Amino acid sequence: MKAENFILEIGTEELPASFIKPALKSIKEQFKKILSDSKLSAESLETFGTPRRLILIASGIPTKEPDREEIITGPAWKAAFDENGNPTKAAEGFARSKGVSAKELIKIETERGIYAGIKRTIKGRETRNILSEKIPELIKSIPFKKSMRWGNGNLRFGRPIRWICAIFGKETVSFSIDGIKSGNLSQGHRFLSPEPFDVSEVDDFISELESRYVIADIQKRKSLILDGAKDLAERAGCILVEDEDLLEEVTNLVEFPYPMLGSFEERFLQLPEEVPIVVMKEHQRYFSVRDKNGNLKNYFIAVANIKPPEEELVRHGYEKVLRARLSDALFFFNEDRKKKLEERVPELKGVVFHDKLGTMFEKVERLQKLTPKIAELIEGNSEKAERAAFLSKADLVTEMVKEFTELQGVMGKNYALLDGEDPEVAEAIFEQYLPRFSDDQTAKTKTGIALSLAEKFDNIVGFFGVGLKPTGSMDPFALRRNAIGIIRTLTENGILIDIMEIANLAFKIYESQGKELPESNPEEVVNFIKERLKALLSENFRQDTIDAVLDVTNNITDAVERIKAIDELRKDEEFETVLLTMRRVMNIIPADFSATGGEIETDNEYERQLLEAFKTIKEKIEKDIELGDYKSALLRIGSLKRNVDLFFDNVMVMDKNEEIKNRRLSILKLISETLSQLANFRNIRS
Repeated sequence: MKAENFILEIGTEELPASFIKPALKSIKEQFKKILSDSKLSAESLETFGTPRRLILIASGIPTKEPDREEIITGPAWKAAFDENGNPTKAAEGFARSKGVSAKELIKIETERGIYAGIKRTIKGRETRNILSEKIPELIKSIPFKKSMRWGNGNLRFGRPIRWICAIFGKETVSFSIDGIKSGNLSQGHRFLSPEPFDVSEVDDFISELESRYVIADIQKRKSLILDGAKDLAERAGCILVEDEDLLEEVTNLVEFPYPMLGSFEERFLQLPEEVPIVVMKEHQRYFSVRDKNGNLKNYFIAVANIKPPEEELVRHGYEKVLRARLSDALFFFNEDRKKKLEERVPELKGVVFHDKLGTMFEKVERLQKLTPKIAELIEGNSEKAERAAFLSKADLVTEMVKEFTELQGVMGKNYALLDGEDPEVAEAIFEQYLPRFSDDQTAKTKTGIALSLAEKFDNIVGFFGVGLKPTGSMDPFALRRNAIGIIRTLTENGILIDIMEIANLAFKIYESQGKELPESNPEEVVNFIKERLKALLSENFRQDTIDAVLDVTNNITDAVERIKAIDELRKDEEFETVLLTMRRVMNIIPADFSATGGEIETDNEYERQLLEAFKTIKEKIEKDIELGDYKSALLRIGSLKRNVDLFFDNVMVMDKNEEIKNRRLSILKLISETLSQLANFRNIRS
């Protein structure tokens, strides 16, 4: 069957950089569905995008959908024809409704029996007609974080649509959306090649755009920017500070990237280096550079959207804007240094943390109580922890952080060092916010770990307590991120603590301030954190294993090790033996059974043998658990199989004699309680 290529280009006003990739992903997925629904296919599907256009190119699409056979059943055959084979009224009525004669009805065998029906061929539609019908729906359903309307129309889109180019083969795919008609025209770069041009060949479209100063291929733009920036940095005797997030953003801010090297006065290097870096990245979208020794240099690399005719003039403009921002930063820095960080803490009384949870000063008071307790649990220094907690939020009232909010924690650390505070205390002020994003580092110092955990537990406990919990996709206070931060901080640092203990402490500290948290409790907070852990582990481990372990422990790091041990044991031929032994012991014990107190005495041979066999390995299992050697502990359980089997084969556990029944259940309960220190094996499947 003949096949053609298809191109769709949606031309817009400048889209925000973050809109482009999600929009292209949606376009590709929706177009695949259009093809699938019509039993069509494409040899290849590619997307391209710039701030001014979203492009889909599909190669090798058949020019019409395939014909298909349709079977329609009517009345049962016996009801459709009499004993002489003559059609009944039922048959004639069905045939008439389908536009055929009763003589054309055929027998159709189904699971319910034989029916009268028709079989007919449905001619496939022209692909161009399908696209004309479906592409407007595709465009309307592209998701954006924020969409807008313009003019007198009703269409909502990321930014106003200025043109739509839709070509299948050599002909336009005609449709209209809110008064915007599709056509065969595209546009080049807004400034370098603004005149419309005819799209006559789909195959050459991307190269035609490049000839008109539009690099539509996102990866190609990214490479041009990165290679150009590295080359400029090298010419200046420096090394580019590579930043993937910034590179991604800048790539989607331009159509024809042109990196340029600029500079700023060396006097601004007296600022903590994070300040110029943040100002350049967050406010100007400039790349930073360092010398060969890793020191920040007074150069930057900006990316223009054109190669300017007067490059020096444009460079001067970039430098002028940056100079103004850095001058402000230097002024704020000098003003902030007139007062020590500790002197600013009382000012936090005027900063609201949340109207239901009090001021930032009250939060600091809570952190001063919780952080030292956590420091003690992880064998840190409680005095340093309390000092770090006291200073933790003071930088929020500095001029620098008021102007450049991205520097919270960073300036606290730098000001603390300049004030002569202990370096670990200063580092903890920065580490409290870690990890800030998915692949960010976690706190590493003992004081920083304690403050980071305290900060996150205080947030979750507080917001949960006043009923401000995440719902569905809504999480305005980033509590899921806080929970993941707790998990990563504990596991990546190998910290073995019970999170229920910290949650209880956090609730009590809120209560000591007279703040009521009626909407939650420690159990709910712990379960919330565990649910995040389950989600993180579910890609690599079986859900039944995860659930079984988290049923019996609140120690996040330890839980991960147990899950790994069980997962590893699943590969061992001994696993089935261990699992059967544990299930046999546990499954017969009633949920409400309480074991007989004291030493269990028996004269029954099989009861005695099982007890003795268990006592032989009990201490070893508990020692293995204490040392974290969970695989060894699990394998020891397998050694009980013979005695467990003999016990169940030769005694009636649920004996009519209440005393005998309780004794036998008590033996099993004793074994079960030891095994349950590892996991709830009732939940584990083969």
